[in-house]
Amino acid sequence: MQLDGLATGMDTTSIINQLVQLERRPIYNYEQEISEMELTKSAWRDVNSRLDKLEDRTTALNSSSTFNSNSATSSNSDVVTATADSNASTGDYQVDINSVAQTHRLGATTKISDINNTLSNQLGTAVDGDISVNGINIKVNTDETLSSLKTKINDANAGVAATIIDGNLVLESDETGVANEITLTNNANNLLDNLGLNGDLSDINNDSVLQVAQNAEVEINGITGITSSTNTFSDAVEGVTFNINPETELGSTATISVTKDTEKATDAIQAFVDQYNSAMNFLDGKTDYDAEEEKGSVLQGDGTAMRLQTRLRSLVTSQVKDTGDFKTLSSVGIEIDRYGVMSFDKTKFTEALEQSPEGVMSIFNSESATDGFDGMSVRMDSYLDQLMQTNTGLIPRRLDFYDTRIDSLNDDIEDVERKVEMTRERYTEQFAAMETAISEMNQQMSWMQSQLSSLAGSNSILSGTG
Repeated sequence: MQLDGLATGMDTTSIINQLVQLERRPIYNYEQEISEMELTKSAWRDVNSRLDKLEDRTTALNSSSTFNSNSATSSNSDVVTATADSNASTGDYQVDINSVAQTHRLGATTKISDINNTLSNQLGTAVDGDISVNGINIKVNTDETLSSLKTKINDANAGVAATIIDGNLVLESDETGVANEITLTNNANNLLDNLGLNGDLSDINNDSVLQVAQNAEVEINGITGITSSTNTFSDAVEGVTFNINPETELGSTATISVTKDTEKATDAIQAFVDQYNSAMNFLDGKTDYDAEEEKGSVLQGDGTAMRLQTRLRSLVTSQVKDTGDFKTLSSVGIEIDRYGVMSFDKTKFTEALEQSPEGVMSIFNSESATDGFDGMSVRMDSYLDQLMQTNTGLIPRRLDFYDTRIDSLNDDIEDVERKVEMTRERYTEQFAAMETAISEMNQQMSWMQSQLSSLAGSNSILSGTG
């Protein structure tokens, strides 16, 4: 506890605070440096984020499928739809539906009135033994119920789903096609016969057969006998996958048209252009100098930021190759104006892509190992990787530097704070000692004054007596 100026009347707390403030001056400098570094670090983190998105857009341009895409449209999607990859040949494919793929479905003809009562009671005969569903053995106990039997079949993972509908056990194959026809063997004391699951299980005329297993069959451009165990045909036409609607009527016809898909490429280019402009615009703002305010932005004068801008601009404006009709990005409709803003002429690009898909694609994703030169997106992807690679990239290393420096400055602040507190304690002790000394002097002075007053009184008395 400190009591201000009891002896001197001085505001010693205020004096000590003023003296301590002088000791704190290094802290203010450290805090100012930390604040500036935090702003710079934040700016570089934002740069990294935008470049990361630019790398994603660049990666899409490295894929051949971006430029060699095909699309497939159907004249009647209720009958058949299709997808086409880059290996597909353009043209029309008439698809006639002769049959659709079906699962195998069996229904027990014996209705069980109480599915939770033992089957032996319901059927009036013993049921213990084994049954096999698609070769998977299932143990049937003497106290088995229809409900517990259904559960055992489902748990057997035999490729069959068991349900109970109105007291009848129904079995259905998990997958379509003749190859997935359900087989039932090992009768468990004639349990299957007693349930009404017997006879030729592939014969639709058998009362136990609700739906036969069936392959899909189609005719494509007059070629007959094309079958599939599913309603998908992926091997009939190279690069084209046909998907038959299982609800379509037999004899239905639809035409699949396969055409070049330039939209995927133009969308990818536009996304790249937009992200390039976003990154460069952000860098422009962070390296700008406001002449009126006479103040630079946070990265103004930063050599790394300026070199980054220059390199990115060079990558998209320089000539990519020496031969062919398309040697630069500008030759396919991607331009940079005098302000550094990139624009995209979709019409010019589409015309170039239709004229020479390989030629256009090579500008972006060619590699020197096979083509003798690197395309723009290959070069940019490599450069961006150098910038952002975890632990080794330029930007991560710079962010690590700021973090290390900020930690060091915070340690320095803590050191100064400790010294400041030690100085405060020293001043407090010194002022306290001064107050104590002055207080003692005041007490001595008061004593002396009282003694002198006593002496003066004594002299007066002596004088009166004389």
